[in-house]
Amino acid sequence: MISAALLRLSKRKSRRHLYRWLEEAIHSHAIAESGNILNIGAGGEVGAQLTAHGVRFQSLDIDQTRHPDILANIESMDSVKDKSIDAIFCIEVLEHVKHPELAAAEISRVLRPGGLLIASTPFLLGIHDAPNDFYRYTRYGLRLIFSNLDELVLRERNGYFSAVAALLYRQFAHPPPLPLRIKIAAPALLSLALLMELTDKLLPSSAGTTGYFFIFRKPGASDGHSSELPHG
Repeated sequence: MISAALLRLSKRKSRRHLYRWLEEAIHSHAIAESGNILNIGAGGEVGAQLTAHGVRFQSLDIDQTRHPDILANIESMDSVKDKSIDAIFCIEVLEHVKHPELAAAEISRVLRPGGLLIASTPFLLGIHDAPNDFYRYTRYGLRLIFSNLDELVLRERNGYFSAVAALLYRQFAHPPPLPLRIKIAAPALLSLALLMELTDKLLPSSAGTTGYFFIFRKPGASDGHSSELPHG
């Protein structure tokens, strides 16, 4: 019970601002009124958020147990036509991609001129979904990978010390029963986590963060909405 609550807390801390910024992006760029929307990664909180804000999309995922509309790897989206997508959501996915440069090339290929990539990825965060957790990106790495797209937004989800606090909370998110060493250390380390959150307010720093939220746009004028996405 305690470990599950701490896992939820650590996730909420690590994804601070993410869903609010996602909502702002949907409305400021009129995503719900766009033609073809692709959500890379099926199901979960992100899909629920998009649906709640009126976004009609098709999902793409490599895992058929998630029941995606298109069963494919982000590194090779062969069933998606060139320049056919108005906007791509890629939330908390890139860290699980083996060859991110191939994924970036595919994203660029399928986006229409003027199309948007709305995405996020962790930076200071513990290993998750092992063994399929491969990379962490700085803002400079993201700019490098997507250098052929124009940067509209690239921001830290939180500060350096808040990231440390999120890591401490996640350390206690073990399945029960908790190891004895964690039980013994819990009061001191949880107090330290709260201190780190306070320190982040007093000494804000962008030198570290739990992750980034970014919006990039494919150069070129819009050529109108394209045809329907293929079904997997």
